[in-house]
Amino acid sequence: MARYPGLVDRGGMWQVRKRIPIDLQHIDPRGSIRISLGTRDKREAVRLYPLKLAEIQAGFDQLRTELREKPFVEAALMRGRIEDLGRTALEDLVRGWWEARAPFRNPNFEHPDDVRETLSDLERDLATLDGHGGEGDDVAARVADRLLVDAGVPSRPLRVGAIKTQVEHPVLDRGSAAYGTLRSLVADALRYEAMLARDHLVGKQTTPPHPIFNPDGSSAMAEGNYRVGDLVSAFRAEREKLYGTESTARKYGLLFRVIEECWGSQLAIRDVSRQRCVDLVTFVESIPANATKIFPGLSLTEAIAANVDRNKKRLARNTVASYVQNLSALLTWGKLHGYGVTVNSERLKPRGGAEVERRGMTAAELALIFNALAPHRQEAPQKFWVPALAAYTGARAEELCQLRTEDVIEVDGIKCLNLTRFDASGRAVKEKRFKNRNSERIVPVHDELLASGFMEFVESVARDQRLFPALKPSSKGNFSHNLSKWFGRFMDSVGLSDPALVFHSFRHGFRDACRMADIAEETAHALGGWATVNQGQRYGHRGAVPILHRALKRIAYAPFSLRSVIEAPAQRQHDVV
Repeated sequence: MARYPGLVDRGGMWQVRKRIPIDLQHIDPRGSIRISLGTRDKREAVRLYPLKLAEIQAGFDQLRTELREKPFVEAALMRGRIEDLGRTALEDLVRGWWEARAPFRNPNFEHPDDVRETLSDLERDLATLDGHGGEGDDVAARVADRLLVDAGVPSRPLRVGAIKTQVEHPVLDRGSAAYGTLRSLVADALRYEAMLARDHLVGKQTTPPHPIFNPDGSSAMAEGNYRVGDLVSAFRAEREKLYGTESTARKYGLLFRVIEECWGSQLAIRDVSRQRCVDLVTFVESIPANATKIFPGLSLTEAIAANVDRNKKRLARNTVASYVQNLSALLTWGKLHGYGVTVNSERLKPRGGAEVERRGMTAAELALIFNALAPHRQEAPQKFWVPALAAYTGARAEELCQLRTEDVIEVDGIKCLNLTRFDASGRAVKEKRFKNRNSERIVPVHDELLASGFMEFVESVARDQRLFPALKPSSKGNFSHNLSKWFGRFMDSVGLSDPALVFHSFRHGFRDACRMADIAEETAHALGGWATVNQGQRYGHRGAVPILHRALKRIAYAPFSLRSVIEAPAQRQHDVV
């Protein structure tokens, strides 16, 4: 009924339907609440309608109050938002479940046949968990789901086709890095549980140490019985504590998956040879680009085989090189931390060189690009200002696309961009990312940008929000993903299809401009965030601003200038008048 939304007649009995607010839908996945008014009389139903709506709304408000008063971890679980939990909270969740399972690690049997049968079952369990038992990839996920349901995460019955089962299924984002971390912890727990139970039955201690599941496994350490899974788990745990779960998954996730498929988690560290590393690099070189999207549900090995017929593009050389570098970092870490790594990973690199050498744009190319981009200043300002900022700051696309209005600051009377993780109050902003700590810096705004109306644009954007709100994050949380793809299409549309020209070419061009202006290396490094020790670190971010500003004034792309692109239409209009 138009005047009474949600008031419906169901089988002659009137009821009220109210949609559950989006902030509470994780708690109650039904989507809406239906409450009978207990009457068949329409007039009586209309009288009761506002009273029942108020009752439902009061219930929503009470639920919100209860959530606010609950501890953070409990509230996050109730909402099904495990992505809000850090690794420590996830480890505590698994620890509680692990402690309750102590009897499984200490089985006792009197008959030898029972012992032999249990040992055989444990070996099969280990093979399944290592991916050799047919459905190994699903075991840890199923257990993690059960753990989450027991912890209070909203759930609903699992459906298998048209069949509604009695198994409760948690309602949450399984693609989140936090769920991946939880699943990995559960997989480690199940593996260690089987190994400890095996040790208990045979009367030996062969299980390697683990900070959570076997902290006292010192004898295994002395005997050098570490396996690849132990190294990966320890390395991942330390990196997640230092850089976060999401960063670790983004940078090392594929490598961990490759190691699991090529070597397996039970491979002894002492058996990791140079040839095994070369074979792993060859495997990575064969992986199709975007393999998980093109071949969903397939392992990497299966995707490589399927690509023989499809002939899709493989991973780019620089991408392969980054994974090889990450493999070397993992092995070096294992060597330094006493995991028995002896293999030499130096000069381990993909075959061949880079397919394309990127370069900066020429003055003529910059003029062509920005004359074509100028019309976007009003309807899609990100398409003009992000490239313009890149050209005159040398900043990376992601550094610019994630800017907030409050990141345009003033230091000693100089307009600047705050390219750091921190807001004006000094608190880290969760969604802001940088390549490394040395990338964080404060960069003055070039006079060409100011003369082209950059500050007027900033003032037109609502405060306390992102500078380019039209740029939405990708599935991996990158704000620059869609803009970079659009820029590639734009370059083709203006006739600049040279593969050496990409968005990152602005950064190359800025570095060349620094050289042409005879700017000292350490100052150029501070402007672009390239160096390990730079001017910004030496003097402090804000203390270096006047030095950087003087240097930045010498950056030019003559005969091209940005302000001439902006002034040209106004001049043409004046000439016509």
